[in-house]
Amino acid sequence: MTAPKDTLIRRSLRRFVLGSGPLKRRSDRLQAFGRFAVVLSFLVAPPLAVAAATATTAHLESVAAVEAAERSLVRAVLVEDAPGPAGMSSAHGDYSVSAVPVAAVWSVPGGTQQEGTVLVKPGTPVGTTLRAWVDREGNVTRAPLDRAGIPASAAAMGALPLVGVPALTWMLYALVCVALNAHRERRWAEDWAAVEPEWNSRLL
Repeated sequence: MTAPKDTLIRRSLRRFVLGSGPLKRRSDRLQAFGRFAVVLSFLVAPPLAVAAATATTAHLESVAAVEAAERSLVRAVLVEDAPGPAGMSSAHGDYSVSAVPVAAVWSVPGGTQQEGTVLVKPGTPVGTTLRAWVDREGNVTRAPLDRAGIPASAAAMGALPLVGVPALTWMLYALVCVALNAHRERRWAEDWAAVEPEWNSRLL
């Protein structure tokens, strides 16, 4: 029972690697190489995915550390009222604005007072205190990168080669097969055009 199974496996492997048919053409070898590339893409995709996820994690951790060291959270006090919906209808022409820039003051690390603009909800009154992130120069900036989101970002980057490499290789293989089949049909038509007159003369 083992010998027939081994023979079937060998034949299947030979057909996959070398192609079917007793006469192996150049196009058959190219197509066999394409099949090998498809299988290889499934083997290399997981290591590439792990490498991409690891590199992304290291990069984002470095960015998060640098931003956390350079930015600090301060209390900013509004020095003017934020325009309400009525004021925004003329200034912005849109009632759906969710935040507007308003002048505020805050103390930067070291005790120096600094003035600038912060984004607040429309209609926020003067004197309102809010928290804002500032850089080393005391300018308002965005919050440091949240480390909690790093695993999701790394997983997304890892999924790109895991899915993309095999998919792209398979697409290229399909295009190669289409081109090879068209080439075979063209060669077959040319060979038949050369043989058909002699074949018909023998039949007659």
